[in-house]
Amino acid sequence: MSTREMLYAALALLGFLVPMYFNVQYMSAGGNLLADFFTKPFENPLTASVLVDLLIAFVAYNVWLFSERRSVGTGAFWFTVFVSWVIAFASGLPLFLMFRARQMRLSRQWSL
Repeated sequence: MSTREMLYAALALLGFLVPMYFNVQYMSAGGNLLADFFTKPFENPLTASVLVDLLIAFVAYNVWLFSERRSVGTGAFWFTVFVSWVIAFASGLPLFLMFRARQMRLSRQWSL
């Protein structure tokens, strides 16, 4: 595994752990994550800005993800889609980049 792949793997793990930590805190305090995800952020202009910013970035990521799906292989592609949509964008993006870097490294090794 290359240094870049390890960095992406660490970011994917961090992108899973940190959001889940805050999600568990929110749900432990009685919050409903699914119901409140799109309503609570719009109670404040700052949090609304952050949510809209992330949603636009997520849409752009999905366009790119589906156009690049052959670069990571079918199984890894669907796994990154699942992680991005169900777990966290912060985990899915670096995971996709890790699989993509791995595939690029392997294809360079075989073409030499």
